[in-house]
Amino acid sequence: MHQTSSLWYYLVFLFGILGFFIYFLPTFIAFKRKHSSRYGILIINLFFGFTFIGWIITLAWSVSKKD
Repeated sequence: MHQTSSLWYYLVFLFGILGFFIYFLPTFIAFKRKHSSRYGILIINLFFGFTFIGWIITLAWSVSKKD
């Protein structure tokens, strides 16, 4: 039973890390591309990324022209 418990914690940790990277993917893209609005994308992603529409908007914004 102890090994199952350890495996469970390991999987929860792995999915938590994966979820973090997926949640902040638009922000990572914006910073990697040196987008002029990268800090705005970060703020919007931070506060509205949990809604699917907020995440899609920040993703589209992060891959748009850098200006």
